[in-house]
Amino acid sequence: MRLDLYVLRTVLSGTLATLGIVLGLALILLFLDEVDKIDAAYTLPKAVMFVVLMLPGYMLEFFPLATLIGSLVALGALAAGNEITAMRSMGLSLARLSVPVLLAGVLLGLMGMFIGETLGPWGQSEARLMRAQALGQTLSLQGSEGLWVREKRLESDGGERFVHIDLVTPGGEVRGVRVFEFSADGGLHEAMRFAQAKPYDAGWLAEQVTLNRFSTDSIVSSFESQRVLSSLVQPNVLNVLAVIPQYMSLGELWRYAQFLDKNSLKSEAYWLAWWGKLLAPFSVIAMLLLALPFSLATRRAGGAGVRLVIGIVLGMGVFVLSRLLTQGSMLAGLSPMFAAMLPPLVMMAVAIWFLHRQESRHVA
Repeated sequence: MRLDLYVLRTVLSGTLATLGIVLGLALILLFLDEVDKIDAAYTLPKAVMFVVLMLPGYMLEFFPLATLIGSLVALGALAAGNEITAMRSMGLSLARLSVPVLLAGVLLGLMGMFIGETLGPWGQSEARLMRAQALGQTLSLQGSEGLWVREKRLESDGGERFVHIDLVTPGGEVRGVRVFEFSADGGLHEAMRFAQAKPYDAGWLAEQVTLNRFSTDSIVSSFESQRVLSSLVQPNVLNVLAVIPQYMSLGELWRYAQFLDKNSLKSEAYWLAWWGKLLAPFSVIAMLLLALPFSLATRRAGGAGVRLVIGIVLGMGVFVLSRLLTQGSMLAGLSPMFAAMLPPLVMMAVAIWFLHRQESRHVA
């Protein structure tokens, strides 16, 4: 039991230390990218707040990679100090030693999932909206039932326009749009609804458009299959509010994917992100299991610096391989569920094979 706690504490401390270093580097790089945007409105404290809010979302992208590097360094230190050899001489097999490693993986995976469901999406949304408003972009609000955008109509009669959008895709298209035009005295004089719109020349091309014009004594309604709009929403606002799958929670991904399926739109990217987030703890566990046999194989490779380099190279290789497996599965027409499951399953199989090989060598 004490040995389990010792290995568990070593793996957790090594992984969290590596994660802290990676987050520190990400913090510096993100801040340097924001420096040129600082002005009288977008002040230094706001830029720092933007970077801090963005960090949890970015952390999820390299969380498995940091787990592999940190655990390889930590377990490599145990192997280099012959501590793992001493444990095995006491009769503990690699399968038994992998139990606290698996427990560490479960804890780290649950931590990553918690951040991905809470701080990650919230921080990304708040940071992007805060920066947009500070830089003088259109005031926008994002809710659970879509997006609201408010614009001053200074070029016409001084009125206002309110736009409600169900979905903004990463490609800049908008789905399920309602537009309400108000005059300067607050009266509603036009309401328009259309299924979708995409950038077109200097404006927008809307499809399935229903238009209602209001006057003091009548309402005139019309329908057009397509309509070119000179303006709708500023592009910089769409960049702020675009739905990016990897920065959404499981609930948001589920709702958007269902919305796309309901409207016969492409939803594979969102289902892939949903399954990827759901299976993220298994990816962390696979990385930790992979680190255990590699730490034994590299115990005579050198000091902590050498193990760190080996961990980075191995981690980058695993990262690239995982992306290739995922994208290759999607291109082959496989389901998003299988595409998300394939990388952790392959990593798990490789780790088990290496563990079996190390154990066979020890027995021999």
